[in-house]
Amino acid sequence: MKTNWFAQFGSAKKEREDSVYDITPDVAEAFIAAIRNQRNVQGPRHAHTFDELTATLAQMAHVIQHFEAVRELTIAAADRTSPHADRKAIAIAAGMRPSRLYRVLEKHGRPKNRSKAYEQAVHEALDKGLQGDDMWNYADRTTEK
Repeated sequence: MKTNWFAQFGSAKKEREDSVYDITPDVAEAFIAAIRNQRNVQGPRHAHTFDELTATLAQMAHVIQHFEAVRELTIAAADRTSPHADRKAIAIAAGMRPSRLYRVLEKHGRPKNRSKAYEQAVHEALDKGLQGDDMWNYADRTTEK
């Protein structure tokens, strides 16, 4: 196996830089290909022995688990941006079917049926004596949580 790689990340204005060391070559190449949206997925080219291959697998598994957690949190954050956030666009961007999107949203406390939640928030606002823009703003804020 070739020597492990490192990656250096930074902004164009050099405001922040960070480096990551000890990336297995196959994981590094897969990450680069994914970021560049290259379609020709290839198997490992550098790892050949059992130990090299399992080390590469372990590193990939950690990256995938971390990215999956961040993806779920990003989905929930995108849905919270507005009570009318486009869930179809969120599902497309996340690369998942609507049924899975709804499971992820429910896992993170987002209502599956926002119209019912919004209607309930409007009734709560009316019960509190709010009217007009105050009522709609209350409903928007309540359903964004």
